[in-house]
Amino acid sequence: MGLTFSRVAVSLVVKVPLEVLEQHMVANPAVVGEELAREVARYAQQHDLGYYPALDYFLEHGGVEPELLNAVESMTWLLTGLVREEIKIRLRPVFSTIQFESIQALAYTMPTVRPGQNNALLRLGEHFTPDQVKLTLIATSIRHRDTPETAVKMAERMTWRWLHEHFEAIDITNIRYLTPDGGDTHA
Repeated sequence: MGLTFSRVAVSLVVKVPLEVLEQHMVANPAVVGEELAREVARYAQQHDLGYYPALDYFLEHGGVEPELLNAVESMTWLLTGLVREEIKIRLRPVFSTIQFESIQALAYTMPTVRPGQNNALLRLGEHFTPDQVKLTLIATSIRHRDTPETAVKMAERMTWRWLHEHFEAIDITNIRYLTPDGGDTHA
């Protein structure tokens, strides 16, 4: 009887402690996030926007200091590399293989905070601070009569167990079982 494998896609958001990032970066990520938030808020107010644009908007249209955007780009490049390596090292003993399907610094996503909301500038600064990464990985493990539900539960428990002590925060946002034909099911 040959080996069978179960594949599970795990989507999560992790936050790297600022102390760890400060060891690798020349600037404090929180200070960069706060300054970026001030400039983005100023731009949104000057242009009477009812939302705060994502960073990609400013890369194309200007409106934020290019040096600040370059600093965030460098910091997020380092951040995503640190997260990728930490996850590979920590989950290697648990899963047969780990493949990254996507990885993105949260600072480059659309902010959920809107102008006029309570603590908007503070929340915008937290959003733009390059210390969080959202990612999806495909984890493969040897299957021992696992059902899709069992494989999903095991992947969730093991991911949490092996990562939670190494990040300031971890939020598993979605897990889905991948069928052998490449499709997926939400177990």
